[in-house]
Amino acid sequence: MNSKRRTVVLEIMLIISIGNYSRIIDQVTIRTVEFLSIFVIGALTSLLIREVTIIIKRK
Repeated sequence: MNSKRRTVVLEIMLIISIGNYSRIIDQVTIRTVEFLSIFVIGALTSLLIREVTIIIKRK
C-alpha cells in the first residue's frame, strides 16, 4: 500500500472513530469504552501525523 493511500485510509478511520466517540453519552465518569475510544483516536492521530511527515520529507 502506498503512502498516499495509507494516509487516506487513516483519515477515514480517524473520522469514523471521532464520530463514534461523539455519539457516546457524556457522563462524569469515564467508562472503559470511552477510554478505548480516546486511546484509538490518539493512536490514529499519531499514525496520521507520522504518515504526513514522511510525505513531507520525501518532497
